[in-house]
Amino acid sequence: MDTSRLIGGRFKTKGGPVSGAMGDVWPAEDTKLGRTVALKFLARRRLRRQGALTEFTDWTVRRFEREGIAMARVSHPHVAHIYDTGEHDGELYIVMEYIQGRSLTSHLKTGPTLPLERTVRWTREICEGLEAAHSRKVLHHDIKPDNIMITNQGEVKIVDFGLASFTDVTQSHTGVGTPLYKAPERWNGSPGNVRSDLYSVGCVLYEMLAGRPPFGSPQDDPMTVGRMHQDDSPAPPSAHRPGVPDQFDSIIRILLAKDPACRPRSAGAVAEVMRDLQDSLGVESLAKVSGQALAMPDGVDSNTHHSKRIRVLDRRIFELELRFGPHDQAVIEARVEHAEVTGQSGDARGAAALYNRLGHDCQYFFGPYDMRALNAFEGVARWIARSGAD
Repeated sequence: MDTSRLIGGRFKTKGGPVSGAMGDVWPAEDTKLGRTVALKFLARRRLRRQGALTEFTDWTVRRFEREGIAMARVSHPHVAHIYDTGEHDGELYIVMEYIQGRSLTSHLKTGPTLPLERTVRWTREICEGLEAAHSRKVLHHDIKPDNIMITNQGEVKIVDFGLASFTDVTQSHTGVGTPLYKAPERWNGSPGNVRSDLYSVGCVLYEMLAGRPPFGSPQDDPMTVGRMHQDDSPAPPSAHRPGVPDQFDSIIRILLAKDPACRPRSAGAVAEVMRDLQDSLGVESLAKVSGQALAMPDGVDSNTHHSKRIRVLDRRIFELELRFGPHDQAVIEARVEHAEVTGQSGDARGAAALYNRLGHDCQYFFGPYDMRALNAFEGVARWIARSGAD
């Protein structure tokens, strides 16, 4: 493709593209408005050269066009914005918001276990973006960590509406989607609904809590993973990550219900629950989405002072990791403070879990007998003892 001339009469590519199986994304300068944008091209000719069937290429074109329409319907801070569409040198393109950051997949692979506050906040923002899409009759159909971008300011942006459908338009029954995050009913050919997107949110939340998807791995046969989604019940996140409060196990159980009717009624309802959890790490609001009576865990203090300090520390850790890397001493000290404040809020098990993760990270960064690792494991023992005393 010729990028030596302005695209659409105004966009000048800069740097190289990020290439995917079906297209490329280029950073570009909007010479008219003086801002950086992202140009997403569909590589039709490349697909044909690689031997793709005409039917598949035509389906890909329809999917690409649908992505532009879906994105144009939705305007929300947690959904990537679309500015324009066009064709250049025989290839279709979409002009989108340029997001400075990295995917949730990258955070899960390269960083330490996500703090609970960050997990809750990002899940809330995902649901707020989805609620905006659903209110405009747009179903995403492919919510997964790859399609959740985290900006350098720590905010969520939902991207890639290429598999989106519209609830106000008759849809064919299609089973497309990513196996690790696809709802059970969609494995049976159902086009899915709002609650199918929320099942995928449950899979993403599970991975943020436990460090792994609820079913299978990327290396597993897709049909095997599909049978797991339809027939199996996952272990609760707390089984993989000691210290995860009981209410998260309850939320996961509701989001991953096999019967869509047993899942939350809307993304907005889940966002409300996450907002309450951010404030207090309480669980009373689960009744809003599940109708279940869930008891508060013993010893959880909803003091707003501690909650605010935890949020401030969580953001500080995120910013320090971006600037200096996870092994920097300032990051280690902030994580120690985060664990202490978590324990002081009444969540002794959470403090022990944070210290345990910090200890293992310090062993990895600095060696098995480094004093920072030993101090962290002392924190584990101290807060486990406090948990038993409580």
